[in-house]
Amino acid sequence: MRKLIAVALAALTGLAGALAAPAAVQAAPCASTIQIDSLTFDPPQVAPGQGSTATVVVHNCTAQPQTFSVMTIARFLGATSGIPAGCPVIDPLPPRQVTLAGDGSWSGSTGYSVFSGCTATTLEVSVSVTDPAGTSLARATADLPIAAAAPPCAVSYRVTSQWDRGFVAQATITNTTGQAINGWTLTFAYSAGQRVTSAWNAAVTQTSTGAVSAGALDYNATIAPGASVAFGFLGTWSGSNPAPSAFTLNGAACRT
Repeated sequence: MRKLIAVALAALTGLAGALAAPAAVQAAPCASTIQIDSLTFDPPQVAPGQGSTATVVVHNCTAQPQTFSVMTIARFLGATSGIPAGCPVIDPLPPRQVTLAGDGSWSGSTGYSVFSGCTATTLEVSVSVTDPAGTSLARATADLPIAAAAPPCAVSYRVTSQWDRGFVAQATITNTTGQAINGWTLTFAYSAGQRVTSAWNAAVTQTSTGAVSAGALDYNATIAPGASVAFGFLGTWSGSNPAPSAFTLNGAACRT
């Protein structure tokens, strides 16, 4: 059975009674006996690793008490069909039975967490209201935008010295996250045939195609939040010596 994920804060809070719906969230004049006045998120946008709370406000458009069920369904959406990589399946919450006084309002809130590795662009939340016979009374859907995750690292690369067919370069890795990086491997590629001949402060290897892998040593394997480590190497070049255009740290792209 799929685990119920991302609903650790999913305690629907019922406010029963003859409470008038605030004018700020009151929708258009009622077209049926029950109306969903609003479905909002707080905060209205998140990034992976953050969370948001969806709040729905339901209004009894009649002068008589009404009993109904409220069901909430959420799913992560991405650029393609199916569940985006790194995102969980969210099982529907159990329906909530609500009895609401005439001309009263009820609100319920559900918390959702976006995993740090989730690649979704949107969290879609749908709320449906049905009467005891199962007849649909109202339905609303709202989308929570999910911003692209910030790069977990930044890399600065510079050639510190260059001569005919030889050069010295230095790469500096900065941890841009709020957590320590324990163990690191930086990968990049040369595009003009440059070859690394020796290195310091990292264990560096290079393939025949120019791809370079630089691994941490025992004394610099941990990068604290906001801290940096640097390593250097000696290399050869012929014709031109352009800098690598992209760097990847432990499989994640870095800002340059």
